[in-house]
Amino acid sequence: MSARLSAACLLTLSLIGCTGKTGKTDDVKVEPLTVPALGGGAHSLDAVTVTVIGSSDDGLRNPRDLGFNPEVPGELWVVSGSDDAMVIFDDAGGPNQASERLVDPYALHFMDYPSSIAFGAPMTFGTCQESGNTYNGQGKANYFMGPTLWSSNREIFATSNPEAVDFVGADLGSHLDMLHESPYCMGMAWERDNVYWVFDGHNGAIGRYDFAVDHGVGYDDHSDGLISKYVTGSILRVEDVPSHLEFEHETSYLYIADTGNNTIKVLDTLTGQPGSDLRKKESGTEHYEVDDAEMWNLIHGEDHGMVAPSGLALVGEVVLITDNATSTIWAFTVEGELIDHLTLDVEPGGLMGIWADSLDEIWVTDAVGKQVLRISGN
Repeated sequence: MSARLSAACLLTLSLIGCTGKTGKTDDVKVEPLTVPALGGGAHSLDAVTVTVIGSSDDGLRNPRDLGFNPEVPGELWVVSGSDDAMVIFDDAGGPNQASERLVDPYALHFMDYPSSIAFGAPMTFGTCQESGNTYNGQGKANYFMGPTLWSSNREIFATSNPEAVDFVGADLGSHLDMLHESPYCMGMAWERDNVYWVFDGHNGAIGRYDFAVDHGVGYDDHSDGLISKYVTGSILRVEDVPSHLEFEHETSYLYIADTGNNTIKVLDTLTGQPGSDLRKKESGTEHYEVDDAEMWNLIHGEDHGMVAPSGLALVGEVVLITDNATSTIWAFTVEGELIDHLTLDVEPGGLMGIWADSLDEIWVTDAVGKQVLRISGN
């Protein structure tokens, strides 16, 4: 058997035969695989505890994604779309929980209607913006938009850098870098260093963005950026519904919530070769197509009653998915076998981002209810 235990076999067998060193076969009891935070197969809210972690009282207006800062225990960051804000919780879910709402000085561009957040190299993170770049309605969309790199140092984030203001001649806030080849960006996942993958909603493509060396807080030199586009035309954005991504470092597979096609796709990021150059919006950057990359459908939503997959998280061998249309959290094996599901008491259109590092506790955003929820098994 491979190093990756086939979780699918646990779904279908209650007794398996195991051959020991003696060559004899022994019957070993194996329980069906379920997710405690989804009720352990009960499919009932009575089997879980749902806790409201954050609400509009904390400044949440339209929470669309969330992530814990891996460098600061208990520090939860939540992107709020409609007000271009970040709400940060200290000791999230703990007895000393506190919250702070921050808006970057130039969020109207660098964090305009954020759809997603992904923590990256130490003390950095990225966001994607579902925007055509109108500067909050001040002009027509010019499509000069893409993912942004930030510092998670709270003495830096959402502040101004006077030296950069003097040098640039404008206050560009606290961003570390930005590249501009993916308007209506719906999801984001970190690979390594300053390399991120994004769901490019405008071009129907998966983009790989290498910010290389960031330009520093509030500056604007983007000339070392490397951008490659994969499987253009194969994925489909749904307006106002994030399409989140997860990068599995063990395999270099990228898991994709393809909302418009109601599928979960997997891209083998080690496949493909450079193709033709693409038009670029900034001088000095590289922007090109990658041909012949391998991507496949792992889960067809209609086979299970799924309608609009949005949030996505990987926990070991388990893929967790939020369904924005039905308010259901789904759990599948990485082979695409259904494990468990639970429908929450959330308005349709509300359930978006999801975060988990175990199957005992799941965190989600409810954009309609302006809440962050934690679900745990009883």
